[in-house]
Amino acid sequence: MKAIILAAGEGSRLGEISNGRPKCLIDIEDNTLLEIQINSLYACGIDDIVIVRGYEKNKINVPGVKYFDNDDYARTNMLHSLFCARQELTGPVLILYSDIIYEPQVVERIMASTHDIAAGVMVNWKEAIRQRSGAALEELEMVYFDSENRIRQVGKTQAAPYETQGQFIGIVKCSERGAQILRKNYDRIHNIYSGEPFGKAPVFEQAWLTDLFQEMTELGVPLHCVIIERGWMEIDTPADYQRALTDTQFVRRLIKVKTNWNHRAAVYNNLEWVNRDELLQTMVEMSGISKGQKVLDIGVGTGKVLLALKNHCPRAEYYGVDFSRAMLDRIDSVNGFQLLLREMEDLHGLADNKFDLITARMALHHAQNLDKAMSEIYRVLKPKGKIILCEGNPPDVYSVPFYKDMFRFKEDRITFLLDDLVNLLVKPGLQNITAKTVMLRDMSLNNWLDNSGLPFRNVDIIKKMHRQCDARIRNAYHMRFHRDDILMDWKFSVVSALKDGN
Repeated sequence: MKAIILAAGEGSRLGEISNGRPKCLIDIEDNTLLEIQINSLYACGIDDIVIVRGYEKNKINVPGVKYFDNDDYARTNMLHSLFCARQELTGPVLILYSDIIYEPQVVERIMASTHDIAAGVMVNWKEAIRQRSGAALEELEMVYFDSENRIRQVGKTQAAPYETQGQFIGIVKCSERGAQILRKNYDRIHNIYSGEPFGKAPVFEQAWLTDLFQEMTELGVPLHCVIIERGWMEIDTPADYQRALTDTQFVRRLIKVKTNWNHRAAVYNNLEWVNRDELLQTMVEMSGISKGQKVLDIGVGTGKVLLALKNHCPRAEYYGVDFSRAMLDRIDSVNGFQLLLREMEDLHGLADNKFDLITARMALHHAQNLDKAMSEIYRVLKPKGKIILCEGNPPDVYSVPFYKDMFRFKEDRITFLLDDLVNLLVKPGLQNITAKTVMLRDMSLNNWLDNSGLPFRNVDIIKKMHRQCDARIRNAYHMRFHRDDILMDWKFSVVSALKDGN
């Protein structure tokens, strides 16, 4: 089954909340409505996704989906947007409004309908009215149905008070036959009403999807509803948005974290780059560590850097800090490392001028406040002490946008080029700066993603980004396609400097 998401709208009723973004890109707990909706679709096994864009269309750039554009979005409505993607309107297919978020169970319930055309309908609509301040019944798309759940009337209208009714929740399932019926009825009505009033719309082009449904019911076309009691939320007004921000119990059931650090800790040592000698050996060679010195590793993870340094110089004192308890728990106490659960921006409990050597391998890109983190590192580094930073880099300047876009689906991350790392060390007045570039050849994309603690959807998107990137990106990474994997060359910068001894 595929899904068509109608995301052409501006969302003017949201006012400043949308802040110049398409309505589907407003965010709740750092996830956009569109991301939350796609998460739910993936959880239901739907990864063939089509998005119809319109207002500020270039801001909607989720990889791995198909796009169609309604460039006349300002003068049209949902029905017109749907048929901008006409070639994808083949069943089985779900049609979804982009400003509504659903629990996967809601989507699955509608998918399971055996009817050719089935619309999701919430029967507890009075509660929805109560929650939405100022929302009148006539402003909602209401559905009136009989004892067999066959739709008798639908749209922004009211029927007789005794009829069974509910609120349309912005999701429709069509079978192959249902999609064909929808296309034929649209074509028939378009030929009659184009440029003329239709349903509740002043002209056909501004019609809602439910205006077409109403016309079909009047002609006796069978449409059915799937009864939904809860598990969805519309974000159409500031009051809706505030309710979403406060109803954290519902929202957090839908939000998928990016990197799951508990899972990542369990599989971290399976990562190829973590175990490659080239990086570890470069840091050991730069360290100049000697007996009795104190060493601190920032973002110690599972202790790989400290282990490499200890093998080189067993009689130094080794400390490690990390914000993940799960990571620290993976380090064997037999190593004798002194480990602290700390954010790199707050190294409380560590004295000024304490350490002869501070290392940070693939840690600084996680900083929430990079200036504060560097200030803390500088504070605890001894005069004449050394700092060694190691970070992965885009392979060239052209690849920077690809690199940043890719990591949006993995974690919040700072992107560093070599110059950025050097400037980090120049700013506090560190001296004797040296740098080395290390290339890790034949790195497996699958190994990295399968051991990164990411949700399936994010893994799939990142893989699709690599498979669909342009030739310059492929050449920069020296990508080689090997069965279902991609082997790549990854670039790392290792930079060291000394603290002024005065």
